[in-house]
Amino acid sequence: MKKSAFQDELRFAQWFAGRAGEQIRRAVGSQTGTAKADGTPVTDTDREVNDRFIRLARWRFPGDDVLGEEASNSAGAAASGRTWVIDPIDGTQYFLLGVPVHMVSIALVDRGTPVVAVAHNPSTSEFFWATRGGGAYRDGVRLSVSARDGRREVAIVRGSGVLQGVGGLASGHLLAVDWRSGCSTVPYSTALPTVFTGCKIAEGSWDGDLYDGAGAHDVAAVCLLVREAGGKVTDARGRDQRYDRDVSGCVLSNGLIHEDLLRHWAPVGDGRVLRAC
Repeated sequence: MKKSAFQDELRFAQWFAGRAGEQIRRAVGSQTGTAKADGTPVTDTDREVNDRFIRLARWRFPGDDVLGEEASNSAGAAASGRTWVIDPIDGTQYFLLGVPVHMVSIALVDRGTPVVAVAHNPSTSEFFWATRGGGAYRDGVRLSVSARDGRREVAIVRGSGVLQGVGGLASGHLLAVDWRSGCSTVPYSTALPTVFTGCKIAEGSWDGDLYDGAGAHDVAAVCLLVREAGGKVTDARGRDQRYDRDVSGCVLSNGLIHEDLLRHWAPVGDGRVLRAC
């Protein structure tokens, strides 16, 4: 593995994600969720992990800010430019159900750009990590995105929004995209957390993700993982953006299908539609 200028920060994030994973594993099946203002569930474990990260990050890196899904802390990062972005449990609904796709996601963002990323699946004990310029890894094995372009081989994409021609398709479905025929099929009618999907893109199992949300905590870590694995990440219009504040959607891909996704994922009303059929 390549040496990085952020080894201390990477070790801290890995250590914390491991401890958080132990707590999450112990809590599976014993938690009840309450609805937040946006209708998504939250548990005591979400809040406890988020609060503990703020305390430890403030102690270990006192000049850094923390932007968390459940709570944040401003330490004056206007000077340092550094913000830790954490999603204590991405996929809380799956944590409540015991479905093994919920993950801990931690990123260090320096002046808007992710420079350290750690994603941990407590159910499988998998660790994904990356540092800027240092590559992306899963459990010590270097990762690389796929070479599927949706023409010679069908591309697998997590499609947010609705699919034109398939009425009422809910957000987060997994799509098989074939640009040759101009049509998409729906092999799996289930939503999936963005961090889980981003890790699948980084390891080359899947090929793209269309994220139509605004939360940086969902995409900051996987943005770096995908980029360091050789993929491409932009906002919903194909532009670069900061990951220490709300984002304007996000397209993550192996790079080969990126322009196709941007061209076909068009705004319709208040949402976006993958125009593939």
